[in-house]
Amino acid sequence: MSDTTNKRSVVGLYSFPKSGNTWLRAVIAGATGMPMGPGVMQKYVTDTHFGKAMENPWSFQGTDWYFYKSHHAQLLTTDQNDPLVTDKVVHIYRHPLDVFMSYLNFVSRNVSPKAGKALPFQFDKVEDLTPEQLETLFAIFVEHATLVPQNKVFANVFTHVANFRKLGDEQLPTYQIRYEDLYDNFEGVVSGMCDFLGLENVDMNTVYRTADRRTKQNGKFFWKRQKENFRNFLTDEQVTRFVTRWGHEMAALGYDTV
Repeated sequence: MSDTTNKRSVVGLYSFPKSGNTWLRAVIAGATGMPMGPGVMQKYVTDTHFGKAMENPWSFQGTDWYFYKSHHAQLLTTDQNDPLVTDKVVHIYRHPLDVFMSYLNFVSRNVSPKAGKALPFQFDKVEDLTPEQLETLFAIFVEHATLVPQNKVFANVFTHVANFRKLGDEQLPTYQIRYEDLYDNFEGVVSGMCDFLGLENVDMNTVYRTADRRTKQNGKFFWKRQKENFRNFLTDEQVTRFVTRWGHEMAALGYDTV
C-alpha cells in the first residue's frame, strides 16, 4: 500500500538468530497500524531470507515504509541483486544463554528439522535432550558463542552486537534494544523506538496487544518468551563456564557475570 506523494524510509531490523526479531517485527506492525492476518508481516516487514525487501511499502503517517528483517552480521547493501540503501537500523539482542536455549528449540524436529541438520545430532524437542546431549551442544556454544560456527554470515552473538554498535557510532542511525528491557519496560522501549523512527501518537496498549496476538499465533516457534529461561535447563557449572569464557563481552551488554 503506497502513496506516490509520500516520502520513503527504509528500516532494517537486525539481530542474531533467536534474539527477538520476530517479536520486534510484530511490534513494528502494531506501531504502524498493519492489519492482522496471514502473510502481513512477511509482505510489509519482510524477512529477507525469504523475500525481497523493497517490494511492498506500507504507507503510514505520510511515509512509505520499507521494513525488512535480517540476521546478517553486516548491513545489507543488496536486495536480491538490486542495490539496497538503508536509512535507519533497529537492532535487538538478548542474553546469550537464552539465545542458546531458544535456538535449540528452533532446530528441534518439533519446529524446524531442516535447520537441525547442521548440528551433530537431531532431537524432537529440548525437553527430550539427555544431560550428555545438552552438554555436547552447549560445549559448541561455549567455544564459539554460536551453535553454527561455520555460518560466518551471521557471525556469533557478541560479534553481531558489536558490529551494529559500531555502525550506530560511526555510520548510520541505529537504535539498539535489549530483549530484557523490552520485556520489563515495553512502553518505554517502544516509545523510544517510535521517536527514533519518527512515528507519532502511537497507542502503546494497541501495540502490545496486537504484537502479543501475532506472536502467539505460533507457540512452537516462540516457545518461552521470558527472561533467563536458560536457568531451567543449564546447571550452575555450565553457566559459570560460559561466563568465565565470555564474561567481558557479557558485561559490555549489561548482563550479570556473577
